[in-house]
Amino acid sequence: MPENDRIFLFRLALGALLIRLLFILATHSFDTAFINYVNNSDALYYEDMGKLIASAWQDGRKVAIFTDNFGYYYWNGLIYYLVGFKPDLIRVLNSITSVCIGFNLFFICLRLSSPKVAKISFFLAAYFPSSILWSSLNLKDSLIIFLITLIVRLNLELMERFVFNKVLLMSLLLMALVSLRFYVGILLAMCITLSYVFTATKFLWWQRFAYALTIFLIAGFALQQMGYGFLGTNYLFSQSVETIGEQHQVAAYGGAAFAGDAVFESYSDALKYLPTGIFYFLLGPLPWQAMGPMRIITIPEMAFMYFLYFYFVIGVSQLWHNQRGACLFLLIVITCFGLVYSLGSSNMGGLYRIRLQVYMIAFILISEGLQRSWALNRIFGRLRAIRSMPE
Repeated sequence: MPENDRIFLFRLALGALLIRLLFILATHSFDTAFINYVNNSDALYYEDMGKLIASAWQDGRKVAIFTDNFGYYYWNGLIYYLVGFKPDLIRVLNSITSVCIGFNLFFICLRLSSPKVAKISFFLAAYFPSSILWSSLNLKDSLIIFLITLIVRLNLELMERFVFNKVLLMSLLLMALVSLRFYVGILLAMCITLSYVFTATKFLWWQRFAYALTIFLIAGFALQQMGYGFLGTNYLFSQSVETIGEQHQVAAYGGAAFAGDAVFESYSDALKYLPTGIFYFLLGPLPWQAMGPMRIITIPEMAFMYFLYFYFVIGVSQLWHNQRGACLFLLIVITCFGLVYSLGSSNMGGLYRIRLQVYMIAFILISEGLQRSWALNRIFGRLRAIRSMPE
Protein backbone atom coordinates (compact mmCIF):
# COMPACT_ATOMS: atom_id res chain seq x y z
CA MET A 1 0.00 0.00 0.00
CA PRO A 2 1.43 3.43 -0.91
CA GLU A 3 2.50 5.61 2.01
CA ASN A 4 -0.04 8.32 1.12
CA ASP A 5 -2.83 5.76 1.30
CA ARG A 6 -1.61 4.51 4.69
CA ILE A 7 -1.59 8.05 6.05
CA PHE A 8 -5.05 8.71 4.62
CA LEU A 9 -6.40 5.50 6.17
CA PHE A 10 -4.79 6.27 9.52
CA ARG A 11 -6.41 9.71 9.59
CA LEU A 12 -9.81 8.22 8.76
CA ALA A 13 -9.43 5.65 11.53
CA LEU A 14 -8.28 8.26 14.03
CA GLY A 15 -11.23 10.50 13.14
CA ALA A 16 -13.71 7.65 13.52
CA LEU A 17 -12.29 6.73 16.93
CA LEU A 18 -12.28 10.36 18.07
CA ILE A 19 -15.99 10.72 17.20
CA ARG A 20 -16.80 7.69 19.34
CA LEU A 21 -14.71 8.93 22.26
CA LEU A 22 -16.44 12.32 22.07
CA PHE A 23 -19.82 10.61 22.12
CA ILE A 24 -18.80 8.60 25.21
CA LEU A 25 -17.83 11.90 26.84
CA ALA A 26 -21.16 13.44 25.77
CA THR A 27 -23.13 10.68 27.53
CA HIS A 28 -21.57 11.86 30.80
CA SER A 29 -21.83 15.58 30.09
CA PHE A 30 -25.32 16.23 28.69
CA ASP A 31 -28.84 15.49 29.85
CA THR A 32 -31.07 15.17 26.80
CA ALA A 33 -33.82 12.73 25.83
CA PHE A 34 -31.49 10.99 23.39
CA ILE A 35 -28.61 10.70 25.89
CA ASN A 36 -30.96 9.40 28.59
CA TYR A 37 -32.29 6.81 26.15
CA VAL A 38 -28.89 5.40 25.24
CA ASN A 39 -27.69 5.51 28.85
CA ASN A 40 -30.56 3.21 29.85
CA SER A 41 -29.88 0.53 27.26
CA ASP A 42 -28.99 -3.16 27.69
CA ALA A 43 -25.51 -1.97 28.65
CA LEU A 44 -26.61 -1.57 32.26
CA TYR A 45 -27.43 -5.29 32.51
CA TYR A 46 -24.07 -6.28 31.05
CA GLU A 47 -22.33 -3.99 33.54
CA ASP A 48 -24.20 -5.50 36.50
CA MET A 49 -23.52 -9.07 35.39
CA GLY A 50 -19.86 -8.30 34.74
CA LYS A 51 -19.57 -6.77 38.21
CA LEU A 52 -21.06 -9.91 39.80
CA ILE A 53 -18.68 -12.18 37.88
CA ALA A 54 -15.63 -10.08 38.77
CA SER A 55 -16.67 -10.00 42.44
CA ALA A 56 -17.05 -13.81 42.49
CA TRP A 57 -13.61 -14.31 40.93
CA GLN A 58 -12.01 -11.89 43.38
CA ASP A 59 -13.55 -13.86 46.27
CA GLY A 60 -12.26 -17.12 44.80
CA ARG A 61 -15.76 -18.37 43.97
CA LYS A 62 -16.81 -20.07 40.77
CA VAL A 63 -19.59 -18.53 38.75
CA ALA A 64 -21.69 -20.02 35.96
CA ILE A 65 -23.88 -18.09 33.55
CA PHE A 66 -26.76 -20.31 32.48
CA THR A 67 -27.56 -18.67 29.18
CA ASP A 68 -26.67 -19.38 25.57
CA ASN A 69 -25.03 -16.02 24.86
CA PHE A 70 -22.64 -16.05 27.80
CA GLY A 71 -19.50 -14.65 26.17
CA TYR A 72 -20.09 -10.94 26.65
CA TYR A 73 -20.93 -11.33 30.36
CA TYR A 74 -17.56 -13.00 30.95
CA TRP A 75 -15.81 -10.36 28.83
CA ASN A 76 -17.22 -7.66 31.13
CA GLY A 77 -16.29 -9.73 34.16
CA LEU A 78 -12.72 -10.23 32.94
CA ILE A 79 -12.14 -6.51 32.36
CA TYR A 80 -13.60 -5.56 35.75
CA TYR A 81 -11.55 -8.30 37.44
CA LEU A 82 -8.32 -7.01 35.90
CA VAL A 83 -8.75 -3.22 36.23
CA GLY A 84 -11.75 -2.68 38.48
CA PHE A 85 -15.27 -1.56 37.64
CA LYS A 86 -14.56 0.70 34.66
CA PRO A 87 -17.40 0.26 32.13
CA ASP A 88 -16.13 3.19 30.06
CA LEU A 89 -12.98 1.18 29.32
CA ILE A 90 -15.13 -1.47 27.66
CA ARG A 91 -16.85 1.26 25.66
CA VAL A 92 -13.45 2.47 24.46
CA LEU A 93 -12.46 -1.10 23.52
CA ASN A 94 -15.75 -1.49 21.65
CA SER A 95 -15.02 1.75 19.79
CA ILE A 96 -11.60 0.48 18.74
CA THR A 97 -13.15 -2.82 17.67
CA SER A 98 -15.70 -0.96 15.57
CA VAL A 99 -12.97 0.94 13.74
CA CYS A 100 -11.24 -2.41 13.11
CA ILE A 101 -14.40 -3.58 11.34
CA GLY A 102 -13.57 -0.92 8.77
CA PHE A 103 -10.12 -2.48 8.33
CA ASN A 104 -11.71 -5.90 7.73
CA LEU A 105 -13.87 -4.43 4.96
CA PHE A 106 -10.90 -2.48 3.62
CA PHE A 107 -8.78 -5.60 3.13
CA ILE A 108 -11.72 -7.57 1.72
CA CYS A 109 -12.35 -4.90 -0.92
CA LEU A 110 -8.63 -4.52 -1.59
CA ARG A 111 -8.52 -8.24 -2.41
CA LEU A 112 -11.69 -8.25 -4.50
CA SER A 113 -11.51 -4.89 -6.23
CA SER A 114 -9.34 -1.76 -5.91
CA PRO A 115 -7.84 0.64 -3.33
CA LYS A 116 -10.56 3.16 -4.14
CA VAL A 117 -13.34 0.70 -3.32
CA ALA A 118 -11.45 -0.31 -0.16
CA LYS A 119 -11.33 3.29 1.06
CA ILE A 120 -15.05 3.77 0.42
CA SER A 121 -15.88 0.61 2.38
CA PHE A 122 -13.74 1.72 5.31
CA PHE A 123 -15.46 5.10 5.40
CA LEU A 124 -18.95 3.54 5.32
CA ALA A 125 -18.13 1.03 8.05
CA ALA A 126 -16.34 3.47 10.37
CA TYR A 127 -18.62 6.49 9.99
CA PHE A 128 -22.07 4.93 9.64
CA PRO A 129 -24.25 6.58 12.33
CA SER A 130 -25.64 3.47 14.02
CA SER A 131 -22.18 1.90 14.00
CA ILE A 132 -20.88 4.91 15.91
CA LEU A 133 -23.81 4.75 18.33
CA TRP A 134 -23.77 1.04 19.23
CA SER A 135 -19.98 0.82 19.43
CA SER A 136 -19.87 3.74 21.88
CA LEU A 137 -21.96 1.79 24.40
CA ASN A 138 -21.26 -1.31 26.47
CA LEU A 139 -23.01 -3.57 23.95
CA LYS A 140 -21.74 -6.65 22.15
CA ASP A 141 -22.71 -5.57 18.64
CA SER A 142 -19.22 -4.33 17.74
CA LEU A 143 -17.57 -7.61 18.75
CA ILE A 144 -20.19 -9.62 16.86
CA ILE A 145 -19.83 -7.63 13.65
CA PHE A 146 -16.03 -7.63 13.92
CA LEU A 147 -16.06 -11.43 14.15
CA ILE A 148 -18.54 -11.75 11.28
CA THR A 149 -16.47 -9.57 8.96
CA LEU A 150 -13.20 -11.25 10.00
CA ILE A 151 -14.67 -14.72 9.38
CA VAL A 152 -16.02 -13.58 6.00
CA ARG A 153 -12.57 -12.20 5.18
CA LEU A 154 -10.90 -15.50 6.10
CA ASN A 155 -13.36 -17.51 4.03
CA LEU A 156 -12.81 -15.29 0.99
CA GLU A 157 -9.08 -15.91 1.38
CA LEU A 158 -9.71 -19.66 1.66
CA MET A 159 -11.69 -19.48 -1.59
CA GLU A 160 -8.52 -18.30 -3.34
CA ARG A 161 -5.86 -20.26 -1.48
CA PHE A 162 -6.67 -23.06 0.92
CA VAL A 163 -4.57 -22.92 4.10
CA PHE A 164 -5.31 -25.41 6.87
CA ASN A 165 -4.27 -23.02 9.66
CA LYS A 166 -6.82 -20.48 8.46
CA VAL A 167 -9.54 -23.11 8.71
CA LEU A 168 -8.56 -23.71 12.34
CA LEU A 169 -8.51 -19.96 13.04
CA MET A 170 -11.90 -19.50 11.39
CA SER A 171 -13.37 -22.31 13.51
CA LEU A 172 -12.05 -20.73 16.72
CA LEU A 173 -13.55 -17.40 15.68
CA LEU A 174 -16.88 -19.14 15.02
CA MET A 175 -16.77 -20.53 18.56
CA ALA A 176 -16.19 -17.02 19.92
CA LEU A 177 -19.07 -15.72 17.81
CA VAL A 178 -21.39 -18.48 19.06
CA SER A 179 -20.56 -17.50 22.65
CA LEU A 180 -21.74 -13.95 21.92
CA ARG A 181 -24.87 -14.71 19.87
CA PHE A 182 -25.19 -18.39 19.18
CA TYR A 183 -27.59 -18.34 16.22
CA VAL A 184 -25.39 -15.85 14.34
CA GLY A 185 -22.38 -18.16 14.57
CA ILE A 186 -24.40 -21.21 13.55
CA LEU A 187 -26.00 -19.42 10.61
CA LEU A 188 -22.67 -18.07 9.36
CA ALA A 189 -21.05 -21.51 9.71
CA MET A 190 -23.85 -23.04 7.63
CA CYS A 191 -23.46 -20.34 4.95
CA ILE A 192 -19.73 -21.02 4.69
CA THR A 193 -19.74 -24.81 4.69
CA LEU A 194 -22.70 -25.29 2.35
CA SER A 195 -21.66 -22.65 -0.17
CA TYR A 196 -17.94 -23.35 -0.50
CA VAL A 197 -18.33 -25.92 -3.27
CA PHE A 198 -20.19 -23.39 -5.41
CA THR A 199 -18.25 -20.23 -4.51
CA ALA A 200 -14.60 -21.38 -4.54
CA THR A 201 -14.52 -21.18 -8.32
CA LYS A 202 -10.72 -20.94 -8.59
CA PHE A 203 -10.33 -24.61 -7.64
CA LEU A 204 -11.18 -27.77 -9.56
CA TRP A 205 -14.38 -29.52 -8.56
CA TRP A 206 -12.65 -32.34 -6.66
CA GLN A 207 -10.60 -29.77 -4.75
CA ARG A 208 -13.72 -27.83 -3.83
CA PHE A 209 -15.36 -30.94 -2.41
CA ALA A 210 -12.21 -31.91 -0.49
CA TYR A 211 -11.72 -28.43 0.97
CA ALA A 212 -15.43 -28.02 1.73
CA LEU A 213 -15.40 -31.36 3.58
CA THR A 214 -12.39 -30.19 5.62
CA ILE A 215 -14.15 -26.96 6.61
CA PHE A 216 -17.35 -28.90 7.32
CA LEU A 217 -15.62 -31.35 9.68
CA ILE A 218 -13.47 -28.83 11.56
CA ALA A 219 -16.15 -26.13 11.90
CA GLY A 220 -18.75 -28.78 12.72
CA PHE A 221 -16.60 -30.24 15.49
CA ALA A 222 -15.90 -26.75 16.86
CA LEU A 223 -19.60 -25.92 17.19
CA GLN A 224 -20.23 -29.33 18.74
CA GLN A 225 -17.87 -28.34 21.56
CA MET A 226 -20.12 -25.34 22.21
CA GLY A 227 -23.04 -27.66 22.98
CA TYR A 228 -25.14 -27.18 19.85
CA GLY A 229 -24.44 -30.46 18.11
CA PHE A 230 -22.29 -31.00 15.05
CA LEU A 231 -22.30 -27.71 13.11
CA GLY A 232 -25.18 -26.54 15.30
CA THR A 233 -27.56 -29.23 14.06
CA ASN A 234 -29.14 -29.76 17.50
CA TYR A 235 -30.30 -26.16 17.46
CA LEU A 236 -31.29 -26.21 13.79
CA PHE A 237 -33.38 -29.38 14.14
CA SER A 238 -35.15 -27.87 17.17
CA GLN A 239 -36.37 -24.98 15.05
CA SER A 240 -39.56 -24.95 13.04
CA VAL A 241 -41.94 -22.44 11.57
CA GLU A 242 -43.85 -22.51 14.86
CA THR A 243 -40.79 -21.64 16.96
CA ILE A 244 -39.95 -18.79 14.58
CA GLY A 245 -43.51 -17.53 15.01
CA GLU A 246 -43.17 -17.69 18.79
CA GLN A 247 -39.94 -15.70 18.66
CA HIS A 248 -41.65 -13.17 16.40
CA GLN A 249 -44.52 -12.67 18.84
CA VAL A 250 -42.29 -12.50 21.94
CA ALA A 251 -40.31 -9.64 20.36
CA ALA A 252 -43.45 -7.62 19.57
CA TYR A 253 -43.58 -5.34 22.60
CA GLY A 254 -43.39 -1.60 23.27
CA GLY A 255 -44.00 1.32 20.98
CA ALA A 256 -41.55 0.06 18.36
CA ALA A 257 -43.42 -3.22 17.80
CA PHE A 258 -44.78 -4.06 14.36
CA ALA A 259 -46.73 -6.97 12.86
CA GLY A 260 -47.28 -8.42 16.33
CA ASP A 261 -50.47 -10.13 15.21
CA ALA A 262 -48.68 -12.31 12.65
CA VAL A 263 -49.10 -16.03 13.36
CA PHE A 264 -46.92 -18.72 11.77
CA GLU A 265 -48.83 -21.99 11.98
CA SER A 266 -47.55 -23.32 8.66
CA TYR A 267 -44.90 -22.57 6.05
CA SER A 268 -47.65 -20.98 4.00
CA ASP A 269 -48.23 -18.43 6.79
CA ALA A 270 -44.51 -17.67 6.92
CA LEU A 271 -44.31 -17.18 3.14
CA LYS A 272 -47.33 -14.88 3.20
CA TYR A 273 -45.71 -12.74 5.89
CA LEU A 274 -42.25 -12.74 4.30
CA PRO A 275 -42.85 -9.76 1.93
CA THR A 276 -43.99 -7.68 4.92
CA GLY A 277 -40.94 -8.73 6.92
CA ILE A 278 -38.59 -7.91 4.04
CA PHE A 279 -40.27 -4.53 3.63
CA TYR A 280 -39.61 -3.58 7.26
CA PHE A 281 -36.11 -5.07 7.13
CA LEU A 282 -35.13 -2.97 4.12
CA LEU A 283 -37.08 0.24 4.73
CA GLY A 284 -37.85 0.46 8.44
CA PRO A 285 -38.04 2.35 10.63
CA LEU A 286 -40.33 4.51 8.55
CA PRO A 287 -40.53 8.20 9.58
CA TRP A 288 -43.87 7.77 11.35
CA GLN A 289 -42.89 4.64 13.30
CA ALA A 290 -42.26 5.16 17.02
CA MET A 291 -38.53 5.16 17.76
CA GLY A 292 -38.64 7.90 20.37
CA PRO A 293 -35.43 9.92 20.73
CA MET A 294 -33.69 7.56 18.29
CA ARG A 295 -35.37 9.39 15.41
CA ILE A 296 -32.54 11.89 15.43
CA ILE A 297 -30.38 9.12 13.93
CA THR A 298 -32.80 6.70 12.27
CA ILE A 299 -34.50 9.13 9.86
CA PRO A 300 -31.36 10.56 8.19
CA GLU A 301 -29.65 7.17 8.29
CA MET A 302 -32.51 5.41 6.51
CA ALA A 303 -32.73 8.19 3.91
CA PHE A 304 -29.03 7.58 3.25
CA MET A 305 -29.62 3.81 2.99
CA TYR A 306 -32.40 4.28 0.43
CA PHE A 307 -29.81 6.11 -1.65
CA LEU A 308 -27.20 3.37 -1.14
CA TYR A 309 -29.55 0.56 -2.19
CA PHE A 310 -29.22 1.80 -5.77
CA TYR A 311 -25.45 1.39 -5.62
CA PHE A 312 -25.87 -2.05 -4.05
CA VAL A 313 -27.50 -3.25 -7.26
CA ILE A 314 -24.73 -1.68 -9.35
CA GLY A 315 -22.07 -3.19 -7.10
CA VAL A 316 -23.57 -6.69 -7.38
CA SER A 317 -23.57 -6.41 -11.16
CA GLN A 318 -19.94 -5.27 -11.27
CA LEU A 319 -18.55 -7.74 -8.74
CA TRP A 320 -20.50 -10.61 -10.32
CA HIS A 321 -18.72 -9.89 -13.57
CA ASN A 322 -15.24 -9.69 -11.98
CA GLN A 323 -15.41 -11.96 -8.89
CA ARG A 324 -18.40 -14.25 -9.35
CA GLY A 325 -17.56 -16.73 -6.59
CA ALA A 326 -16.94 -14.05 -3.97
CA CYS A 327 -20.04 -12.14 -5.02
CA LEU A 328 -22.16 -15.29 -4.73
CA PHE A 329 -20.84 -15.98 -1.23
CA LEU A 330 -21.56 -12.43 -0.06
CA LEU A 331 -25.07 -12.61 -1.51
CA ILE A 332 -25.70 -15.92 0.24
CA VAL A 333 -24.68 -14.45 3.61
CA ILE A 334 -26.74 -11.29 3.08
CA THR A 335 -29.77 -13.24 1.89
CA CYS A 336 -29.72 -15.86 4.67
CA PHE A 337 -29.28 -13.32 7.44
CA GLY A 338 -31.81 -10.98 5.85
CA LEU A 339 -34.50 -13.67 5.55
CA VAL A 340 -34.02 -14.91 9.11
CA TYR A 341 -34.22 -11.40 10.53
CA SER A 342 -37.17 -10.52 8.30
CA LEU A 343 -39.19 -13.44 9.67
CA GLY A 344 -38.11 -13.33 13.30
CA SER A 345 -38.12 -9.59 13.99
CA SER A 346 -41.17 -7.70 15.18
CA ASN A 347 -39.57 -4.86 17.13
CA MET A 348 -38.05 -2.01 15.19
CA GLY A 349 -35.53 -1.18 17.89
CA GLY A 350 -34.13 -4.71 17.90
CA LEU A 351 -34.22 -4.97 14.12
CA TYR A 352 -32.41 -1.65 13.80
CA ARG A 353 -29.52 -3.05 15.86
CA ILE A 354 -29.11 -6.52 14.38
CA ARG A 355 -29.57 -5.29 10.81
CA LEU A 356 -26.19 -3.58 11.07
CA GLN A 357 -24.64 -7.06 10.76
CA VAL A 358 -26.09 -7.33 7.26
CA TYR A 359 -25.29 -3.75 6.31
CA MET A 360 -21.59 -4.25 7.01
CA ILE A 361 -21.41 -7.12 4.51
CA ALA A 362 -23.57 -5.18 2.07
CA PHE A 363 -21.14 -2.23 2.27
CA ILE A 364 -18.63 -4.37 0.34
CA LEU A 365 -21.00 -4.49 -2.62
CA ILE A 366 -22.23 -0.93 -2.15
CA SER A 367 -18.64 0.35 -2.22
CA GLU A 368 -18.10 -1.50 -5.48
CA GLY A 369 -21.03 0.41 -6.96
CA LEU A 370 -20.07 3.75 -5.43
CA GLN A 371 -16.70 3.80 -7.18
CA ARG A 372 -18.55 5.01 -10.28
CA SER A 373 -20.34 7.80 -8.40
CA TRP A 374 -19.73 11.17 -10.05
CA ALA A 375 -19.68 13.00 -6.70
CA LEU A 376 -17.18 10.59 -5.14
CA ASN A 377 -14.95 10.77 -8.21
CA ARG A 378 -14.85 14.56 -7.80
CA ILE A 379 -13.98 14.21 -4.10
CA PHE A 380 -11.21 11.68 -4.74
CA GLY A 381 -9.92 13.89 -7.55
CA ARG A 382 -9.69 16.87 -5.22
CA LEU A 383 -7.92 14.79 -2.56
CA ARG A 384 -5.35 13.56 -5.10
CA ALA A 385 -4.76 17.13 -6.26
CA ILE A 386 -4.22 18.34 -2.66
CA ARG A 387 -1.79 15.54 -1.87
CA SER A 388 0.19 16.17 -5.05
CA MET A 389 0.67 19.87 -4.27
CA PRO A 390 4.24 20.78 -3.27
CA GLU A 391 4.72 21.66 0.38
